[in-house]
Amino acid sequence: MNYRIEKADLYIRQHRIIELFEDLTTAISYEQPGDIKKFLIEQLQLKQKFGFKTGLFKPEEIDNIFTLFDLKQDGWISKKQAIDAFKVMAASQYQLKDESIFPEKVTKKQFAEIIGEHLGIK
Repeated sequence: MNYRIEKADLYIRQHRIIELFEDLTTAISYEQPGDIKKFLIEQLQLKQKFGFKTGLFKPEEIDNIFTLFDLKQDGWISKKQAIDAFKVMAASQYQLKDESIFPEKVTKKQFAEIIGEHLGIK
């Protein structure tokens, strides 16, 4: 019995099933489409074409998120703030695989580039 559970768990991890459903659930909650089935089909087609780098946010919203974390208006945020901001924008917790992508101080430009690259927001 344990072999089957381990095999199923490995399959789910390899195919990123949990991440996929988290992404879809987040997208549904964010967009609140009238036709959920049609929306899910469109989202799955986007995932098929672009992979997991399909974000919910538009490029101009990157500035807004950065500004929310740059409370002192210094023009930069700490690495921890950048990680927290990334998690706000990510559709899934699995999109941030390596926290070292952020330097200790992150400018708005750096943040936008990192978000764009890792979340597919251009």
